[in-house]
Amino acid sequence: MTDAVHHSTLNTLGRLHWYHWLVVGLSLVLTLSAWYITSKEVEQKARAQFEFQAEQIVAQVQERMAKYEEALWAGVAALHALPGEASRDDWRVFASSLKIETRFPGINGMGVIHYVPPEKRDAYLAWQRQLMPDYMMHPEHDQPEYWPITYIEPQASNRKAVGLDMAHECNRYTAAMKARDTGEANITGPITLVQDAQKTPGFLFYAPWYADDEMMPETYGDNDRRFLGLVYAPFIMYKLMDGTLANTNRQVNFSIRDGNEVLYNELNPDSENYDPDPLFRQEITLPLYGRPWQFTVHSSRIFRDQHTQSQPMMILIGGLLIDALLLALFIVMARANQRAVRYADEVTEDLRLRQSDLEMARHHLEARNAELEEANKELDQFAFVASHDLKAPLRGIIQLSGWIKDDIQDQLTPETAEYMRLLQSRTQRLEHLLDDLLSYSRAGRQDAQFETFNIRQRVEELFQLLSPPPGFQLICHDDIGDITTLATPFELIMRNLMGNAIKHHDQAEGMIWIHAWEAEDRYHFSVQDDGPGIPPEYHNKVFELFHTLRPRDEVEGTGLGLSIIKKVLERYECEFRLESDGGRGTCFTFTWPTALQLKQIQ
Repeated sequence: MTDAVHHSTLNTLGRLHWYHWLVVGLSLVLTLSAWYITSKEVEQKARAQFEFQAEQIVAQVQERMAKYEEALWAGVAALHALPGEASRDDWRVFASSLKIETRFPGINGMGVIHYVPPEKRDAYLAWQRQLMPDYMMHPEHDQPEYWPITYIEPQASNRKAVGLDMAHECNRYTAAMKARDTGEANITGPITLVQDAQKTPGFLFYAPWYADDEMMPETYGDNDRRFLGLVYAPFIMYKLMDGTLANTNRQVNFSIRDGNEVLYNELNPDSENYDPDPLFRQEITLPLYGRPWQFTVHSSRIFRDQHTQSQPMMILIGGLLIDALLLALFIVMARANQRAVRYADEVTEDLRLRQSDLEMARHHLEARNAELEEANKELDQFAFVASHDLKAPLRGIIQLSGWIKDDIQDQLTPETAEYMRLLQSRTQRLEHLLDDLLSYSRAGRQDAQFETFNIRQRVEELFQLLSPPPGFQLICHDDIGDITTLATPFELIMRNLMGNAIKHHDQAEGMIWIHAWEAEDRYHFSVQDDGPGIPPEYHNKVFELFHTLRPRDEVEGTGLGLSIIKKVLERYECEFRLESDGGRGTCFTFTWPTALQLKQIQ
């Protein structure tokens, strides 16, 4: 070998080939897939929890408003039950029995608004001044009717509201007329209550009140519509929220808008557990008693703390470490192979230089061969340990993906379920690939032992070890009988050929025929199946590393089976051929040396 050719060979042996990069790439894709799927599942779980919390906020507001509505209709029922025209004292007794402050937190009071047409104004004022001489309707306005607040309890904290006429302001007046005309409870648009010293946003809640007999009061009421007035409750928005949704250890913050007006706002740095960069946001519109309330909900710092999970990052870091270890293994193996070749060259050179002293050269060669064998053993041991260390975290990913699938089984979408199936399938394929790569690197280099066995019996045992499906049968025509040969490489060839026939079969039932005979001082074997054939143009390609005729996700194999067979047969100087027309059935025929020939080859 010339120096140029020798140098080129060493360079080829010392670098990584395409199949090394393919394995590293597949491992990297597997790692990124596991990280992506886990991240998406964690995000979906957190989003579902956030949406539940947001909907619960809206539902609690809606539920509390429904409770207040029941209190208003109870007031209407009380007015119907009282004889004659209910007085201020009658209303005080009713409100006290209702225990507004304790049973209805957030409400500012409960009162009665009488409808007073212009012709009954004087009679109404005279009636009210009997018990409250200074009673006045205020402020002045230009509407043709009056909607004064007559009673409200507790009166002490709401004194400024007594006599206030709803017709003086648009939001109060519009909602009052809507409640009268629809007969349903309604709330006003945003207003400022006269009794609120802080002038914060609030609203009024109305329930209409109609006469239930033919008699109409002379002091109030619309005789044509039988309409008497409203039972109402004033609300200051922040008090309502404090009584309904106290912001303590809540996982969300929110604001409420009515049109362009802000009714309530927790989305500011002063709010408890406010998160300036929330994980999730959501807009919810709630039609509430004639008004559209717009809820803007953000996740809080508590939500972030409870739903920040490191599991996806752990998978990503673990997978990258495996990829790095795999790449390091390939680099070490390539360099070890290069050193072995250089060492062999040194031995050859030593022999050439010491031809004058054959005995010394022989002893020297034996010593060097022993060292080379030891180096090969160390290389095999290193490959085994490295493969084992690679498969340990790989099995950890397999187990972890199984746990993830079990945890989120009920939330899996069809797309996510397919991702999980692909993740587990490709992880198992990578594990098989590591085993086959180790077998390929050792093929033809291991010490094999001679063994005498019956061919038919040994082939049937190998077939059963493959755990064939129930529909598969083996027929063995053995014209040799007992044979003495190297058992390990022979079994490796037979097991791979039968395994390929089973794995690549496209039907539930199949047949494998094995024929063994002796001719021309050699043993001859043929393995034939009735599965899909191999087109002639692929007869050479199927012996290449990692080559499969079907997509990876449709077949269990790694594409190394026939490559291993080829390497073993070439090691023992055997002839082989593949026969198939691409239709049905494939026949693989090979020769095998006798025991004497094997000893000479070794």
